[in-house]
Amino acid sequence: MTLSNIRFPEDNPFSRIKLWSIFGWLLLLAIGISIQLQIISSRSGIKLDTKDPLVREILGIYLSIWVLALVWRQCRLAGIEIKYLVGKVPDRYQWLPLVGLAIASMVFALGVFRIFFYSLSFIVPSFVEKLLTDKRNTSILITASKTFFPALYYLIVAIYTYAISPIFSASIVAIILHKWGNTSAIIYLFLLSIIYPVTVSSLFIPAILYVKTRSLLVLIIFRALQQLIGAIWNLSSTTFLDNQAGNTLDVFRSQVQLGVLFFVVSAPWVIGLIYKNWSVLKGPFPYFANASEAEKIKADSET
Repeated sequence: MTLSNIRFPEDNPFSRIKLWSIFGWLLLLAIGISIQLQIISSRSGIKLDTKDPLVREILGIYLSIWVLALVWRQCRLAGIEIKYLVGKVPDRYQWLPLVGLAIASMVFALGVFRIFFYSLSFIVPSFVEKLLTDKRNTSILITASKTFFPALYYLIVAIYTYAISPIFSASIVAIILHKWGNTSAIIYLFLLSIIYPVTVSSLFIPAILYVKTRSLLVLIIFRALQQLIGAIWNLSSTTFLDNQAGNTLDVFRSQVQLGVLFFVVSAPWVIGLIYKNWSVLKGPFPYFANASEAEKIKADSET
């Protein structure tokens, strides 16, 4: 089933999912947890501040799990079978190109980030300088030292970064695609990528990958690989680039050649992927394609 042969929006079960309700519950949960932490802190004398990196990471995991639970609940109420949304890994899937794509997409994002904010630094220098300073201060090596249990912080960050976050982002991409339709969602993500090009690697490419493979598991692994590559880069840049003497903004501007190099090296991979797979977006929704395939297999086995 494609968007063109769904006669009415009501025929698409994903139209019954209310995203505004999910994020409304998320807001209420965040407020409720903050109030609970304040009450516990005042009564026990234990400082539980949401500004503490460890508390913030635990809170992020908790809220992400709750949002996923709400999403899956709405899917069940809408009559959506999760197994068809998740799909399965294609037979003899080539994992090495996926690793190469993850590397290329992250290098592309890093290049675009540096070029984009290099230009922006001449328009709103104070904003960019604050962004860079905050980014440097939120390095995992620095934030871990600010917690009362650094080892636990590293563990929690690893769980969130390489498990919870990939599952969360992949699920949201899948829901948006099926709710809005392949073409509409991709156009929206493409326009968002033009406004802020870094989203090409975080939203646009994963959307194409999910439609092509019809497997949420592949998308989750892809996002986990991106996170790992990003973490390696952040540690490397903190060690070798961010320690240079001088004003933060001046140091960043002096490294614009690095951003151009990243863009030139990775752009052919990213643009080539989009160009070669654009026709895939005209195909069936992954959910309906997986359901149709399962019904066909079942019918063949009964005959």
